[in-house]
Amino acid sequence: MAQANAIVLRIRADAAEDFEQLFEAEELPLWDEYSASGKFLKARLARIEYGTEERDDVLLYLIYAEVPGMAEHSEHDQDPRFNEFLKRPASFSPSLLPCSGGASSSSADRWRWTDWFSWSDSSI
Repeated sequence: MAQANAIVLRIRADAAEDFEQLFEAEELPLWDEYSASGKFLKARLARIEYGTEERDDVLLYLIYAEVPGMAEHSEHDQDPRFNEFLKRPASFSPSLLPCSGGASSSSADRWRWTDWFSWSDSSI
């Protein structure tokens, strides 16, 4: 069964542009590679624009990744390129980055999440 993972990143507003550029340059190519090889079923980044945690000094980003299983999840998390990338965004964040994941029990495709959670979304 596929595994779904969600991370909400809190990035200082004054560092958001740097974070987005870094993500596009370093993590997005990994996502493309893992997606092309079937190790990522879905991987999306979206800037959260509204909700219960709205702040002027911090922007929220949602990372959603769906993988075939824990082996693929672990492969990405242990990739040296990912670990090198992780060192830099941590300095953009005012707090620790909580992460949650588990077995995917249903598909949200009918809600067109694949369109909404797209890096190429013009709102990012």
